Amino acid sequence: MLDSKARIEPLDQKNMLGTIEKLPEHLSDGLRRGRLAGLPKFVPKDIVVCGMGGSAIGGHLLEEWLATETEVPCIVCSSYSLPASVSRESLVMVASYSGNTEESLSMFEEARKRRSKIVSIASGGRLTKMSESVDVPCAKIPSGMVPRATLGYMFGAMLGVLERSGVVSIDKQLEESTKMMDRTASYCRQSVSTSDNPAKMLAHELLSCVPVVIGHDISRPVAKRWANQLSENAKVIAHSSELPEMDHNEIVGWMKDARSKNFAPVFLEHDTKNRYMKKRIAATKDMLARVTHVYSVSALGQSPMAKMFSLIMIGDYMSVYLAFLRQEDPSSTEPIDELKEMLSKK
Repeated sequence: MLDSKARIEPLDQKNMLGTIEKLPEHLSDGLRRGRLAGLPKFVPKDIVVCGMGGSAIGGHLLEEWLATETEVPCIVCSSYSLPASVSRESLVMVASYSGNTEESLSMFEEARKRRSKIVSIASGGRLTKMSESVDVPCAKIPSGMVPRATLGYMFGAMLGVLERSGVVSIDKQLEESTKMMDRTASYCRQSVSTSDNPAKMLAHELLSCVPVVIGHDISRPVAKRWANQLSENAKVIAHSSELPEMDHNEIVGWMKDARSKNFAPVFLEHDTKNRYMKKRIAATKDMLARVTHVYSVSALGQSPMAKMFSLIMIGDYMSVYLAFLRQEDPSSTEPIDELKEMLSKK
């Protein structure tokens, strides 16, 4: 089925496959928009990314990536309130694709009260209007997409803001990331037959089980992205986990619960210089292989950013292919819409 464009086109109502292929372009354009937001030179004591769902995942990636690049700490806040540590020396980036996410708007107002440096990232909505009314820099990104498809714009805009402020320099890593994403697309796009396409093959493997995506270090937030994409695009229950933490708790359930055979651990791997982590990954995979089938996906590239985005791209492709196998439109999220409607009623 996945090799037939005629069979999948009716399901791909908003051209999610085309959007995935444009991820490198979105990342570069987002960077440009972040640079143009107009934040002056400012090295903060800490960085806080405020957002929910598809608008927050860029923050999780940024948090992990910045830990490899700068001493300035970064956290992600997905709530109504900011941590007590946020002050006028903090940089608060409020991300809401629609511009109307109530949690993000609440944190925007709280950051203003604390006189923090604020940058907003949105396609419009109330967040853009509020930012303009109080002269808060705003990186405006294109509208008309589902939030989870805006990762390139969101992450790119955050990078642009931080580069403009003087926190990081990203040109070399961005260049390599683009090359690795292009390479990933060259063997994962729809025109590549299933027998030569790792994203299609993995989608077939995960069709009849519950995926548990396992990351470590820079692939931890990527595992979260994979699980989210599987939930929203493919409409399946999926979870993420991380090493070494899972070896201190979850490993017991894996080894002692007879239902483990219904779950599929997917390890997102990248070259790690830590010999203890290498040994732990190998040992964990060996143990899990006793109770279920174990899958591994390897990153491309040398820089942390390139590794992260090569893994993201193959995961995005795979989740959409799994949606097609399940006869689902990857762009629709009716349960989220239903829940929002329920919450809007007084």
